[in-house]
Amino acid sequence: MNFLLRHPGVFLAAILVSMSGFRAQAQDIPLPVIPVAVFNITNYGATADGKTLNTAALQKTIDACSAAGGGTVRVPAGNFLTMPFRLASGINLHLDKGAVILISDDITNYPVAKNRCVDSITASGAHDIEISGEGTIDGQGDAWWTAFRADSKMTHRPYMIKLSDCTRLLVTGVTLQNSPMFHLVPQNCTDVTVRGIHIHSPTNAPNTDGIDPSGWNFLISDCAIDTGDDNIAIKPTAGRTPGDKNFAVLNCAFLHGHGVSIGGGSFNGVENLTVSNCTFNGTDSGIRIKTPRGNGGLAQNLTYEKLTMANVKNPIYINDYYPESGAPKDPSTEKAEPVTDRTPINKNITIRDLTVTNCSNAGTIRGIPEMPVADMTFSNVTISAMTGMKIYHARGIRFINSKITIESGKALTTYDAEVTGLDSTTVPPQP
Repeated sequence: MNFLLRHPGVFLAAILVSMSGFRAQAQDIPLPVIPVAVFNITNYGATADGKTLNTAALQKTIDACSAAGGGTVRVPAGNFLTMPFRLASGINLHLDKGAVILISDDITNYPVAKNRCVDSITASGAHDIEISGEGTIDGQGDAWWTAFRADSKMTHRPYMIKLSDCTRLLVTGVTLQNSPMFHLVPQNCTDVTVRGIHIHSPTNAPNTDGIDPSGWNFLISDCAIDTGDDNIAIKPTAGRTPGDKNFAVLNCAFLHGHGVSIGGGSFNGVENLTVSNCTFNGTDSGIRIKTPRGNGGLAQNLTYEKLTMANVKNPIYINDYYPESGAPKDPSTEKAEPVTDRTPINKNITIRDLTVTNCSNAGTIRGIPEMPVADMTFSNVTISAMTGMKIYHARGIRFINSKITIESGKALTTYDAEVTGLDSTTVPPQP
């Protein structure tokens, strides 16, 4: 891979994959344009004691900044408690070093609209928005997780940051932690850069996804994500086709979590995804595609390269059953169903320069009888795992200069699959 950072936040990349002959040209991603004016929230009544509710002061600052044509809303050092508030076009929410925005964990009094808790920091239909700085946004999620464990049918928990149908977004530098549910959700957005942020929550915190993007032209780079669910999960777009297109995930470190995922739905399609120069350590999955019948679509031109995985349960997990508990244990019992516009189609997938060590299994690739996974190439892939890889309902799966080393059983088990370049027998462990 050859890429240039023309200047911070603007991405120009050309990815040359000589083995498959595939070339993906990434897009220039413009940054938001923010006016130079600065509005300090303490000048509008905010109190940094961690106890005083600052919702009105925060919103008043943002509204004043917006009315003046935009600028930076500065959050100085200190702990600022708040209920939900809204951003606007032309706003940079900047958190100084030592600044903490605390999302209220007062579940009883937390605002509810349309039968769900209001998301904590939002914008809709806006443009040129930035969230920046060395500070922290803390969702104080423990009370929410405890309530959810006691009653999974509770009112839908809030996302920490949800930006819907927005254009030119930048999230950089900040730490996002302990969200009640998903941390960062740029939904149906265009021209989005997420750079150098940290996201973390406990490993047992339910549904605490790191980044759940959908839309067009995304760069996610140099981030560290350690969560209780998907580290990154590309979600389906809504109301517009083509679906998700032009995603690059570069130089990221993933710790606990479910890896880099597509799904659970892909009904408007996912096209041109590159995941490169990333590490996975202790994640549940590494490369994951979860696109079930009835909620699937076309996922194609997916490139995963220069990756290292260690202590990962499922390094490669492509499964057209979600939840996976619905998959028959014996693939020979599966019945083909009629193909519809919601049938999952996963094809043109390249995995190269991947090193996997000390993993539970070598991977799972499981299509469905009416739509096998197609045209998938493993190049320079080395996997060391306890058990082998399973490939069911697949066509054109090619291994080139690749090896699977397992402790017992078969390195590869197949059913209704066309696989070349890898024996289905055990490769002896290396001394």
